[in-house]
Amino acid sequence: MTTPATPSARRADLDWIRVMAFGLLILFHTALVYSPYDWHIQSEHRLSWMPQLLTLTGPWRLTLLFLVSGAAMSFLTARRTPGQVLKARFERLGPPLLMGVLLLVSIQSWIEAMDNGWWGADYLGWLGHEFGPEGLMDGVPFNHLWFVNYIAAYSVVVVLLMLRPGLIERLAGWLAPLVAGARVVWVPLLYLVAIRLTLYPLFGSTNALVGDWYNHAQSLGAFLFGFLLARHEPLWQALERYRRLTLIIALAVLPVLVFQAGYFPNNIAYDAAKFAIQATYQWAVIATILGYGSRYLRQKDGPVLRYLTDAVFPLYLAHQTILVVAVWLIRPAGLAPLLEATILGIITFGGSLLIYEIVRRVGWLRPVWGLKPFPPARPPAPFTGRRRLLMVGATAPLLVLIVFLVSVAAYPGFDHASQYLSELGGADARYPQIFNVGVFISGVMAALTGIGIGWALMALTGARITGLMTAAAFLLAGYGLSASSLYPWPDPRHMVISLGLGIQIAPLLILWGLRERRDVPRLKAFLISAFAVMAVLTLFTKHLVLPGTVNDLNVGWWETAYATVLIGWAGVAAVLLERAVRHEATNRGSVTITA
Repeated sequence: MTTPATPSARRADLDWIRVMAFGLLILFHTALVYSPYDWHIQSEHRLSWMPQLLTLTGPWRLTLLFLVSGAAMSFLTARRTPGQVLKARFERLGPPLLMGVLLLVSIQSWIEAMDNGWWGADYLGWLGHEFGPEGLMDGVPFNHLWFVNYIAAYSVVVVLLMLRPGLIERLAGWLAPLVAGARVVWVPLLYLVAIRLTLYPLFGSTNALVGDWYNHAQSLGAFLFGFLLARHEPLWQALERYRRLTLIIALAVLPVLVFQAGYFPNNIAYDAAKFAIQATYQWAVIATILGYGSRYLRQKDGPVLRYLTDAVFPLYLAHQTILVVAVWLIRPAGLAPLLEATILGIITFGGSLLIYEIVRRVGWLRPVWGLKPFPPARPPAPFTGRRRLLMVGATAPLLVLIVFLVSVAAYPGFDHASQYLSELGGADARYPQIFNVGVFISGVMAALTGIGIGWALMALTGARITGLMTAAAFLLAGYGLSASSLYPWPDPRHMVISLGLGIQIAPLLILWGLRERRDVPRLKAFLISAFAVMAVLTLFTKHLVLPGTVNDLNVGWWETAYATVLIGWAGVAAVLLERAVRHEATNRGSVTITA
């Protein structure tokens, strides 16, 4: 078993495959919302062709993830003792599993119970029921976290194998010849066909750790396959060599598989043929992905991959809860299937990324969400606090966009042309709390952004007065937003939101503070453009120049455009200022700061 890399080296291709497989998993769960299968919560729309679509990834996606997870386990165990491996696995998987079951899964099961009509809006009462004697009699609910539970169990299996000196080497030495050369195509394929024909009819697939014998034969088999042979270079050479053959096999059986997905006769002979086709497609796709990945992605490392590799576990933990909540809130709007699915996808991916961006910056939250703890404390990097506050400003527009889309979806018949945005949180809205809570959080983020921008100006120019004035403009805007959400439209006190208009002068203040800097031309040009656009939009209100231009029939579009610029410019400015501050810190030579 040889490899040109060091035993503990990571493989970029396996990281890319893991990231893409988890991305497909999120799309798969979104598609289940529209399928005829029984899922936690579903749309009013059921698409008859969804089983055929799900067939494209259903047979192989999780098996591939188990195989890649086993390969990652191989790199983890290099030069570690069994005790060290067990400790590392417990620290990485234990806290997320506990948090996920108590918080993330409980929210899903609570919404599912409300959706089925046998529980009310009492979430705390649901927690008492779910984790009380009666609820626990039915078992601990894992939902999508069953995968983490299985990985934890399979990691224990590996630790037990490590306790027997030489056992892993002997197993790898036995397995390697079985899949050498062209046998890498046929032997795993025949194994998957055999267990599908023999174990699946008897045990099915339950995703419950105890008694799930078919799933263990498939998933533990894939996990150990990846673990034993991840660093066996001849395997990857064979997968690369036969990648075109496995691609042809996959494409050849796919039409049959798609046809089978829509046709379910109760016939033993037919079922056997269907199982054989599914297993054939399963390994053909896995081998193709591994072969092409090894060929073209092995050296494709970089900051994007490192970011996604770090983000994938928190996204996996968060995505299904966000999706279930989004379906529950959006479904009453009765949107068209394509629009509804698009909004669900944006909210699920965007919300999961937002959670990751938050938890990766908070030391005590990182282990709870499956991230490694921060390294031991070092002297703080210059301007670290400023940069973090600026990144709050960079993410604020995304939050506002999500709140807007969800609020509109929850307000059937909202007229974008004639209605004001504040009406999304008014008395006529079905779920006004969505908009009002979002506006309150946005106000807090605006205040934090202003502190960051003012503080950054002080770091870049030493202009304390200008920095304080800029921060004050944002603080007033943030206060106006948050306070207005406490007095929803049409309460007259809602007009405290007008304090937010003061943020229009902030671009001029920032420009004045940066007047001596010659190294930020793009930032200056952007600030000038943002101020100009806001000035033009302000002039064309219903109350100033050309009062007939903006009228009751189009005021909604004007306000939407105005709000987009008002909020969007601050996010872009925060990003550009963060880069300038980072560059300034690097130039000062105290530490090296990377993006």
